[in-house]
Amino acid sequence: MSKDRLFLDTVFIQAILNPRNEYYSQARKVLSRVISANEVWLTEAILMEVGNALSFLNHAQVAGFIKQCYQTNNIQVVNVTSELFQQGLNLYESRLDKSWGLVDCISFVVI
Repeated sequence: MSKDRLFLDTVFIQAILNPRNEYYSQARKVLSRVISANEVWLTEAILMEVGNALSFLNHAQVAGFIKQCYQTNNIQVVNVTSELFQQGLNLYESRLDKSWGLVDCISFVVI
């Protein structure tokens, strides 16, 4: 295992799960780094976004990936509590100069 601490985003997960994604080959090239990382972080908000974005794929495959995230030793799935949601919403509301989405803001709070 490497000492890497990584944070996964929706774009990366969509890419590794969808071979037709424009970033698929790039994501596959760094997947080994994710697998060998000491810590990999993501939020339930990201997993919800992935489920929505990939609803055109096999639901069992996408659901299986999401469930596996909760069972993989080096992956930490951060629950979206009301407090975390409010912190993300506050950041979203306060940064009118940015085009960040709400899920991105929740990720920034976690990071």
